[in-house]
Amino acid sequence: MDLSVPPPPALPLRAWRALRQRGPHYAWHKVLRRSLSPWPSWKRRWLYSDPRRYWTLRGGDDYFYEQEGQAARARRCQWMAERLAAYRPTSILEVGCGYGKLLRALRQCTNASLVGIDFSSTQLDRAGRFLGDQENIELILGCGTRLPFADPSFDMVVTSAVILHNPPPAAQRIRREIVRVARRFAAHNEETSQSYNRYGYDTAAWYRGCGISLLEVGPIPVDPDPASSQFCVAQLGLNGVEPPAWFS
Repeated sequence: MDLSVPPPPALPLRAWRALRQRGPHYAWHKVLRRSLSPWPSWKRRWLYSDPRRYWTLRGGDDYFYEQEGQAARARRCQWMAERLAAYRPTSILEVGCGYGKLLRALRQCTNASLVGIDFSSTQLDRAGRFLGDQENIELILGCGTRLPFADPSFDMVVTSAVILHNPPPAAQRIRREIVRVARRFAAHNEETSQSYNRYGYDTAAWYRGCGISLLEVGPIPVDPDPASSQFCVAQLGLNGVEPPAWFS
């Protein structure tokens, strides 16, 4: 599969393609995202009050090529995949899998069965094409606040920059659903900083508050701004799990 990222076309051509291919709602969404940047509170109110609508409009080819063109994102994804695979899970669920970047990296590091769930149909459509040559990866349209799985269904449940996009009530439900369906581990990359589309949470503190042990917690060293990133792995259910060799 050719994963090279072509150069973006000129802005007028991108605007015309957005209108023609995805309609006026998507074109207006792009206009607001660009024009409201100086006013983050208004941007959050007008664009992000409905995260599912936001990511359905935001997802697709434009977002895919934008993200795939970022070397820092690729380094973070590879770092996470290797870190998660070292726990030797037999099955992994990624909540908010987007177009499947982390799932693809995980497939190169582990033979575990992989499942991705996302509430954005456009993200999953792109994921289907991005992961089409990979084996044993299942994609499901669904919401993290009500996961369609029995408890506990997966050895490990993962989020990467997902909980932070949800307001506190939804974030709380997502965390509780993850704990419900995870058998051994819950792992998270969730930034603590805030912006128009990020609420920012201390996920490790939430687990500590619930009396759940953490196997590791800290910044992601390969992030451009590691001070605002947080990677943590919580131990669930199974006692006496031995952490990877690097852990001390």
